[in-house]
Amino acid sequence: MKLYSRPLSPYSSIIRCIAYYKQAPIKIVAPPSGFPIPEDFRAISPFNRIPVLITGSGLTIVEASVIAEYLEEHFPEPSLLPADSRDRAIVRMTARTAELEVLAPVMELFELFFRKSKDDARISKLFKQMEIGLTEIEKRIGNGPFALGDQMTLADAWLTPTRFVFNNFRVISGREDLLDLYPKFDALQQLIIQDPVLSLVWYEMTDGLIVFQGELESA
Repeated sequence: MKLYSRPLSPYSSIIRCIAYYKQAPIKIVAPPSGFPIPEDFRAISPFNRIPVLITGSGLTIVEASVIAEYLEEHFPEPSLLPADSRDRAIVRMTARTAELEVLAPVMELFELFFRKSKDDARISKLFKQMEIGLTEIEKRIGNGPFALGDQMTLADAWLTPTRFVFNNFRVISGREDLLDLYPKFDALQQLIIQDPVLSLVWYEMTDGLIVFQGELESA
């Protein structure tokens, strides 16, 4: 199997987290350099974005949520889903909330702030969406050592890069107090850096951010 991924990409980081936890035999390769990804990459990814997983049979799988479920099914042990159906639903709801209601609006806000957009109505709407998502996640986070309890789940794979992006996002948005209302979500960083798998992804993203910021400065 081959995974197209970049260290700083939150969606790619989710898949690397799952692959590392399952010790899956996946070769991680970088897409063509450049931002955005060069158009030539559409020959591999029709939407020209990462992550992309190429399976051993040659099937191309796109979209992080689909790749995550595929890896969970293809490498069932160790599982990232609880045995109980109720608990599995909670894990999936938490992961989807992180994906659609927190990470997606934050990534769009990054782009709007980078472009110095004056679309205040859109910015306000995205912040509201993000805050509702964070509120729901805050309600579900337990007391550790993982986000939802004693077992690492797909929720941790989604929440690790989601929590990572907020360190830089708080600076860029000028809202250093952004996570004050979400202390359990804020504290995830300490749980993440204590776990060998989650911390590996966290520090890969850290290194990726350093490289990205260097590229911006030299551009």
